Amino acid sequence: MPAPMNDRDLMLFTQYVASLSGIRLDSSKKYLLESRLDDLMRETKSATYADLYSRARADGTRALERQIIDAVSTNETYFFREPKAYELLKTKLVPELLGEQLDRPLAFWSAASSTGQEAYTLAMVLEQILFDLSKAKLRVTGTDISEAAVNTANRCEYTPHEVGRGLDSKQIAKYFTRWGERYKVRDDLRSICRFSVDNLLAPKTLGPFDVIFCRNVLIYFSAADKAKVVDNLVSRLKKGGALIVGGAESLLGVTERVRRREHQGATYYVAAS
Repeated sequence: MPAPMNDRDLMLFTQYVASLSGIRLDSSKKYLLESRLDDLMRETKSATYADLYSRARADGTRALERQIIDAVSTNETYFFREPKAYELLKTKLVPELLGEQLDRPLAFWSAASSTGQEAYTLAMVLEQILFDLSKAKLRVTGTDISEAAVNTANRCEYTPHEVGRGLDSKQIAKYFTRWGERYKVRDDLRSICRFSVDNLLAPKTLGPFDVIFCRNVLIYFSAADKAKVVDNLVSRLKKGGALIVGGAESLLGVTERVRRREHQGATYYVAAS
């Protein structure tokens, strides 16, 4: 059994995780780190967390580094999470973006997309607006720092528990096909979604995008890194595009590059002119 994480190991790992991802974990997350790294400790036969850290730093393939990021990343997500954001899309953002040009190309970015539920929800909502996805020019890009989460999103298969979080039986029947003991996202919804690994502090994803979702992730960054992430996102917005963050998050004081807007109780941000 590995030795308990001491204060030095905690400092090593919190600094290491921050250097790789920007995610800031404080001393209150000691139990979380221990529980999430337990399997890696056993797999690598590391006697201490300092041993695991040393192995990761020495691994030229960076495979262990990716496993550590996968382990400590928070992948809490579900379909139609924070519904006001999707109502905002339906009642204001998408109608205004399209205007009279229903075949206008639209691009969306689900930044920090976790295991894909947010991106696939975007596809479902777009179908609700446009009815026939085959006639629309749509692109939903999902990115996450966790390779394991991205692999799950690309498989587009979910357990009964996962689809039951946010969806009722009619929605499950409409948007999924049964795949053994799991549910697979409908092919036409899947076809407009693409997923890849990316780091919001130095994103490879280029855009530009009409709407960017980056929800419930900024709380894990320091003030300086939060400002950097938001600037990276805003620089990838099309003119007239919108940035949507989590319902409990605010960009007040983070950057001067955005202006706050509200619509029917939903908040979003636009690039400052």
